[in-house]
Amino acid sequence: MELARLILEYVKALAWPTTALAVGLMFRQEIRAILARIRKAALPGGVAIDFEEQIRETKELATRIETAPSPPDRPKTAVLPLTEANSRMIALGLKPTPSGLDMSYYRQIAAQDPTLALAGLRIELEILTKNLAKGFGIYVSPHESPSSVLKRLRDASAVTPDQFALGQRVLSLANQAVHGRTASKQEADEIIDAASALVDDYLAWLSWGFKDGWLPPGQKA
Repeated sequence: MELARLILEYVKALAWPTTALAVGLMFRQEIRAILARIRKAALPGGVAIDFEEQIRETKELATRIETAPSPPDRPKTAVLPLTEANSRMIALGLKPTPSGLDMSYYRQIAAQDPTLALAGLRIELEILTKNLAKGFGIYVSPHESPSSVLKRLRDASAVTPDQFALGQRVLSLANQAVHGRTASKQEADEIIDAASALVDDYLAWLSWGFKDGWLPPGQKA
């Protein structure tokens, strides 16, 4: 009797994986669809967008900004060197950033901790948006979100629609990573690279956006 009971228990143990395999083969298309839905990040308003798809669209938007021609009314001037970025912001009464606008700072962090790198990138963008608002004379409250500040900048034509959209996308991706969506090093690097399009334009703005006679080091009188 004991032997019979052991055999019965063994058969029962085998039954579940065998049944699961059979079900998996019968409904593999449906299971794939369910897994695809699980991979999607639920966003406010019931919209679900795949994280990887968001990154792809963000990269495309960054490329469009990088390849767009300069506005015809923009003053022709050399771009501020990265080594002077923070000192320039301090001189203008703006807040310096952790990276000094050098995105390699966040790429190095991403090599060890992608989530921490994206959290830092979000802080960087918050500082940049508020600096832009101050430079354009747009009042924002101290605790206003960077997303809200970006809307103010867009409404005042201080940033282009594409710059606004890219800023919102980068912030959204960084927020998702900070709030539990695990990002790989590659994904973090791609988000940081996309944000570089905004940082480059901001660096250029530090060069031409103020009437204080700034000149590159080699051209100073």
